Amino acid sequence: MPESAKRPYSSPLRAESARRTRLLVRDAAARLFIDRGYVSTTVRNVAEAAGVSTRTVFTAFPGGKAELFHEVLHAAIEGDGAAAPTQVPRDGDPVERILDQMVGFSTDVLERAGTLMTTSIESSGADDDMRRFADEGARASAENAMTLAEGLAAHELLRPEISVQRAADVLFTVVSPQVYSMLRRQCGWDVDEYRNWVKATIRASLLH
Repeated sequence: MPESAKRPYSSPLRAESARRTRLLVRDAAARLFIDRGYVSTTVRNVAEAAGVSTRTVFTAFPGGKAELFHEVLHAAIEGDGAAAPTQVPRDGDPVERILDQMVGFSTDVLERAGTLMTTSIESSGADDDMRRFADEGARASAENAMTLAEGLAAHELLRPEISVQRAADVLFTVVSPQVYSMLRRQCGWDVDEYRNWVKATIRASLLH
């Protein structure tokens, strides 16, 4: 066959098999990271839980455990298309609508990814990759809190004595994965109790 007639071999079935294997490994890693923590989970553990070889894990995730955790956390934050966003009523108190939207979004993310976020924080003292993930998460949360605080200020919802920076600090703390973990996991609050507490705390601390 002439060289010009040759085409690179590509199999849709092989690509789909690789995708399924990647998801299988990722989901097994997610369970182990949540149950055992990051430091105590090894790539061999993940391979055994997924029913594949260690080599297969590294083929799917060449960066090893750090890449696996990044993929697991990203999928949880994004929701993988599985979770519907919290529905926000269009009528009633406009401040309540804003709170419902703010708190609903953050609660949805924490329900999916809060335990993994806490895992990265708890493991940050023992692992450089976890320290980087925890630092990146904290910066992203602080930036998001500032954006929300600026939005509240723009709508003139903050009390006069509350600065935008103070509002951002309060929001950063109240919706943090640490507080979420304490109330939802350690204290056993259900998600509605947690959501209502967050809204009430923001109202009492920041708003007119």
